[in-house]
Amino acid sequence: MHTSADVFTGPGYRLTFQFQPDYLQVRLSEGAAPNVETMRSYWALIAERVHQLQATQLLVLDDMPGEVLSDAGMELFFQGIEALGLKDTRIAYVKQRVDMAMRMEEVEQQALELGYYVRMTANESDARLWLSYGE
Repeated sequence: MHTSADVFTGPGYRLTFQFQPDYLQVRLSEGAAPNVETMRSYWALIAERVHQLQATQLLVLDDMPGEVLSDAGMELFFQGIEALGLKDTRIAYVKQRVDMAMRMEEVEQQALELGYYVRMTANESDARLWLSYGE
């Protein structure tokens, strides 16, 4: 199985991409806690890579510091990424912060209501299983 990897460093973040057919993994790292504009910036790059590689599954491993955005912040974020074309991509998002589990569930519900096929979890193994087999 062919796997390729590369790294992109932007203002306040680092993206490490690993790809195998149909499956893109992105690790978010470095920098300070991201704001809405920073998140939109790196999600635009992620979406570009998803389309470029024709990935149908996306695993995002978030090692960035900080909390999940507020409801208002998430609304601005979702408005900003609406045109990125990720609604047909199965997205598993991992932030290994058990203390934020309830907030991540709320954001997952918000994303589902907007038409995204997403699972947010604090456990990478659970995310990989969900990507492979679904609910």
